[in-house]
Amino acid sequence: MNETLVQTVKTNNFEMDYAKFGTGARPLVLLPGMSLKSTMSVASMVADSYKIFKDDFTVYLFDRKKNFGDSYPMEQMAIDTAEAMDALGIERACMIGISQGGMIAQLIAGLFPQKVERLALGSSASRLNDMSRAVMTEWKRLAEAGDVEALCSNFIDKVFSADTIRKYKKSLMRLNANATEQDMKRFCVLARACLDFEAYANLEKVKCPTLVLGAELDQTLGVIASREIAEALKRNGTPVELYVYENYGHAAYDEAPDYRKRILEFLNRR
Repeated sequence: MNETLVQTVKTNNFEMDYAKFGTGARPLVLLPGMSLKSTMSVASMVADSYKIFKDDFTVYLFDRKKNFGDSYPMEQMAIDTAEAMDALGIERACMIGISQGGMIAQLIAGLFPQKVERLALGSSASRLNDMSRAVMTEWKRLAEAGDVEALCSNFIDKVFSADTIRKYKKSLMRLNANATEQDMKRFCVLARACLDFEAYANLEKVKCPTLVLGAELDQTLGVIASREIAEALKRNGTPVELYVYENYGHAAYDEAPDYRKRILEFLNRR
């Protein structure tokens, strides 16, 4: 963990780690997806990958709250993140949610519309389909079994493109080889939260301008999930843009070279 980058916000109810970077006048909340280990362990890498945001925004990369126990419903993740924002004095912010982070971001935008100025959702969903339910069920099973190697391998295969897998799978496996029993328990709870997640109706409450980024080859949540979000928002009269990466899978947010630039241009649009 990068001790100079990662800090802890304390509320009356919990503690939550976050990383803060950038010097821009506008706050930007970044909510990452599921990972075998906390995103805080690679916060400096995330900060570097989002460096094009640093002049326009002060970026807050939030983790999930500490010690959340054996159950942590997605709606509670949203409520907790909103509470952490309050504790840091973030009244209103642009928001980027990636994968499960996008699920949380949708809920925040619906439950606390005054808090979200503009919203970008990357490779996310408002509810699971048969394919994503099967993926999450298998991840949950492997996490419960404590099979770090099998879970890591399956995760990489479902999330990354064939080219990335061919070039970097061994390196990605090594990054997570020291995942602990506690890491596995944490991941299992996050997977269970996805399996219980149902927020399609919540999209009616999302009114802020929204950019939905999907990936045609997404083997985790499926491109249909991104299209479904965009169609529902459009039907409800919410200003929405949909862009689908044709030749990328779920991790287009890490692999497509123009991904962050596309989001930055959207967030800066007036």
